[in-house]
Amino acid sequence: MWTCPKCGARFVNRNQWHSCGRATLDQWLDGLGPRGLALYRRFAALVEACGEFHVAPARTRIAFLGQVRFASITRLRDDGMVCTFALPHALRSPRFARVEEVVPGWFVHTLVVTTPEELDDEVQTWIRESYRLMGMRERLVERRLAPRATRARG
Repeated sequence: MWTCPKCGARFVNRNQWHSCGRATLDQWLDGLGPRGLALYRRFAALVEACGEFHVAPARTRIAFLGQVRFASITRLRDDGMVCTFALPHALRSPRFARVEEVVPGWFVHTLVVTTPEELDDEVQTWIRESYRLMGMRERLVERRLAPRATRARG
């Protein structure tokens, strides 16, 4: 992992392009009431249950990293939270506000959450898969190990 000397952000690649926006977790959490704090704590607990991770707050999001970013909170207030996680495939659920493929093989799933109870076992399953496949980059290992299709010769 490479750490930007200016902002402290961590990346897989050395000198990776990014916007050095300094922000702290305290800046995100300061001024939140009990509902907003409960939403953050519940989402962070889902991530923590997956394994070793790092929190990378920025001006526009709180990112959660394994080896790379796999989940984030992009809006956090007492009336609700917008959180995202990535997978190498799109999931279908009426719970998603949006699912979009931002680059090939990187599908961002967006949830709008208003209560900690909405961050339930189903969301935990999605976050675990995101952590494993995207955050810990296991999708790359699986892709290398997958058998290649053979062409028929004629």
